[in-house]
Amino acid sequence: MTARRVDMPIKCFEMKLRLQGGRLTLPRSYVYATRASPVDAFGPFAARAKNDPGWRYNEIDASHSPHVTAPDMLMPLLEKIVSN
Repeated sequence: MTARRVDMPIKCFEMKLRLQGGRLTLPRSYVYATRASPVDAFGPFAARAKNDPGWRYNEIDASHSPHVTAPDMLMPLLEKIVSN
């Protein structure tokens, strides 16, 4: 996997997302990887999703890259999310 890793494109941070078509109606799920770095940049977003009834909140014992650190836990969680 290391050979295929690339830097994050800067445009994903520069381009504004413009949503059209009215209110979002699709189900929303948040997966919080609990093996956070000392900075834990995602903690505030996880707390907000956890306390918002519009989100289904999930936790996984993994790093920010659960497909690497916990693939056996990630797949059943994703299957659960898409089946609900």
